[in-house]
Amino acid sequence: MVYQTLFNINLLHAYFLDRGEKKYHSINPDPNKKLKAKEKEEADKVYNSKTCIEIVPNRITQETIKDYRLMIRNHSKGMRVLTTSLKEVAMEGNNEVERYSPLINLPNDLTLTFFVKITDKYFENYTEIIDKNTKKFYQLSNISSSAINIFEASTDIEKWSSFLISEEESRRLVYEMEKENEFNTNTPKKVTIADFDSNQINIIENKIQNNVSLNTQEQEVLDSLNLSIQKYKSNGIIGVLRLKVLGDNNSKLTENVFVKNPETNNFDVSKKCVLKEVPNFQIYIENRKTFWRYSQLSENLKMITNTKHPLTKNGRVEIGKTDVTPQSQGTVFFPNPTIESITLDKDSQDYYSEIFI
Repeated sequence: MVYQTLFNINLLHAYFLDRGEKKYHSINPDPNKKLKAKEKEEADKVYNSKTCIEIVPNRITQETIKDYRLMIRNHSKGMRVLTTSLKEVAMEGNNEVERYSPLINLPNDLTLTFFVKITDKYFENYTEIIDKNTKKFYQLSNISSSAINIFEASTDIEKWSSFLISEEESRRLVYEMEKENEFNTNTPKKVTIADFDSNQINIIENKIQNNVSLNTQEQEVLDSLNLSIQKYKSNGIIGVLRLKVLGDNNSKLTENVFVKNPETNNFDVSKKCVLKEVPNFQIYIENRKTFWRYSQLSENLKMITNTKHPLTKNGRVEIGKTDVTPQSQGTVFFPNPTIESITLDKDSQDYYSEIFI
C-alpha cells in the first residue's frame, strides 16, 4: 500500500509573490511588469501561504478522511489530499503501466468540505476582498451551481474574485453546513437552523427578491442565517471549498480503469483509480491597490498619488513628484507604505495608505 495524491490545492497571494508592480501572475501581462522565470523561482522559495490563509477541513470531512484512509499534507503553497492506494497494472497502447486504486473505494458523490480561513490580522488590509461585515462568502467548488463558477483543475490559475457568491447563496451555503451540524454552539437560540425547512427558505428568498415583507417567523429565520454567516466570519472563515469525487466539467478526482486480473492476466477488472495527472486546483488572490497619502509634517502638506498602487511585501513602486497632488516644492523621498495603516473613505469607498514623511 502506498499514498497517492488525490488532488492538490495552491493558494497564491499576490501581496507576497509580486515584486512592486511586477506581477507573479497576470492574464494579459505587460512584459515589463511580469516576473521573469528566475524571479518567480525566488518568490516560490520564500512563499508560505499559511502566513496569511489556510484550508481547514470541517468536522464531517475530518471524519471522512479517517473513514476512507485519506491524508492531508500541507505544503508551502497550500495543501494536498492523498489516499491509501493499491498498485494495479493497466494497459496503455501496447505497454503495461502502473495505476493506483484507493484502498477504500471513493463514491462518486463523496464530497470533501474545507473552510478557507484567515491567519493574519492584516489580511484585509493588503487583500482585494469584500468587507468582513458583508453577508457574502467565497465558494470554490467543482460542482456546478447557478450562483458560482466551476473551480476546475487545470493549468489555468483561477481568480479569487470570481468565486464571490451572493447573500442569498451564502445563506443557502450556511443552511447546508448547519444541516450537517457543522457549526457547534452551546448558546440557546430561539430558532435553530437545523429545524428550518428548505421550502421555507425558498419562500423567504423569493420575498426578499420581490421586496415583500417577511412575517415574524420568517424574519427570525433570516436573522439566524445572517447571524451564522457573521459567526463564521468572526472566526476568520471567509470562504468554503467543496470538492466532489465526480465533479462537473471534467473536474473529477478519479477515473474507471480496466486493470489486470491476477488470475487470468486479462485486463478485464474495472477499478476506480486516481488520475495519472494529479488534479491541480489553483487560486490567485489579488493584492489590494490603494491611493497613497503622504503627510509631510514639516510643510504641513498632504500629497496623494494620482492613481492607485499595489501593496506588496517585496519590491518597490517608484513614486516621484509628478505622481502626487499637490507637488512638494522641495526634494522629497516617497517611501512605499506598510500594511498597518489603511483608511477607507466612506464617500468614495476608496482605500488610502497613510504614510508620514
